[in-house]
Amino acid sequence: MPRNRVLLVLALGLAVGVLVVLRLRTPTSIPEQRPPPPAVPRPALQADAEGYYVPSYRFAVNRFRFAGFSLRPEAFVIFAQTTAGTEHLAACSEARISANTVHLRCEYAQVGTITIDGNFLTRVATNRRDTAVLSAVVTVRSGSGETLHSARDSFVWHPADEGGAAA
Repeated sequence: MPRNRVLLVLALGLAVGVLVVLRLRTPTSIPEQRPPPPAVPRPALQADAEGYYVPSYRFAVNRFRFAGFSLRPEAFVIFAQTTAGTEHLAACSEARISANTVHLRCEYAQVGTITIDGNFLTRVATNRRDTAVLSAVVTVRSGSGETLHSARDSFVWHPADEGGAAA
């Protein structure tokens, strides 16, 4: 009988060992993964908005009225001939545009060198045409370096698809 007990204890030990091994080898259930929260769309920055900026104060140099400027898709200034009303675009050789600031340097043979240095008053793009979105100093220098105009002005933004200036 003692031999039967030894065999029974060995069989029982072997059974427990097999159960432990099987339990360790069985994959544990993977907790259900939740999908990531939906991405919140970032609002468009005013610095990235395609369109043109119109000054609140209009001035003229050499029969050309400063009508505004564009940053996107290309940086240029807009002048309108005071007698004919024809718009002329002058490309900018320097255009540094960040979310907060603007620096443009543009050449127009009929007027001279135009620099625009300003700050966005709002970072998020707006469609409101009654709200200034940029404050900038506009300086116009002749070919000889004489300052023909220099003043701070505020600008409202108009979308590119609106027609009119820059279209």
